[in-house]
Amino acid sequence: MKKSTLSKNVSDTKFTGLSPKMLTYFRQLERNNNKPWFAEHRSEYLQYVAEPMKRLALELAPVIQELDPKAATEPRRTVSRIYRDTRFAGDKTPYRPNVWIAFKRNIADWTKTPVYFFEVTGAEYFFGMGMYLANAATMRNFRRMIDADPQGFAEMIEPVNRSRLVSLVPEQYKRPLPCGHPAGVKTWYQSKTIAVIGTRAPDKTLFSPKIIDFITARFVLLKPLYDYLWKAVTI
Repeated sequence: MKKSTLSKNVSDTKFTGLSPKMLTYFRQLERNNNKPWFAEHRSEYLQYVAEPMKRLALELAPVIQELDPKAATEPRRTVSRIYRDTRFAGDKTPYRPNVWIAFKRNIADWTKTPVYFFEVTGAEYFFGMGMYLANAATMRNFRRMIDADPQGFAEMIEPVNRSRLVSLVPEQYKRPLPCGHPAGVKTWYQSKTIAVIGTRAPDKTLFSPKIIDFITARFVLLKPLYDYLWKAVTI
């Protein structure tokens, strides 16, 4: 098989949007998740998945640097690898039929910290911000911060509550915590971790340069909450 002729310097290539062929590739990979098929179709992976996502990460980098100068923005740190680590996973298929960009700080256990993300699968795309596995201490700090100034939190989170762009995906405690805060605050207070996500079916926005402004608007909306969560992590 020929080596890919794609440029190694992805910044030299203009980002024109993702391709529907990326989604087709993921659907085919789900049906053929094995090393021989991947080897035969590796050039498609590079052309329709790896390279475009690296270009998109580079386009988003200036936005992230303004939102959080401490976040890593290099594609090698932000774009997911297709190879699945199967050592401790229940799913032993070797490849992931999806790809994501995660802008996180250079912290060993980043799953417990706020992260901006964008993900594409064979059927939809996701965007938002959150903590994959917030620890108990962070969430205690989060609730104490709300208790100290519930009105301030309510005003800060109101644009997110009103928005149809993203919404809290709550993983709530089985036993509700004592909370006298209003409904717009209570759901956040009762959450075991914080993940604010938007989901869309593939559309023209995904397949055009407009996806850059689309993602940027969602990330900017979540900036106050992002900073609030980082305070809960670090106090």
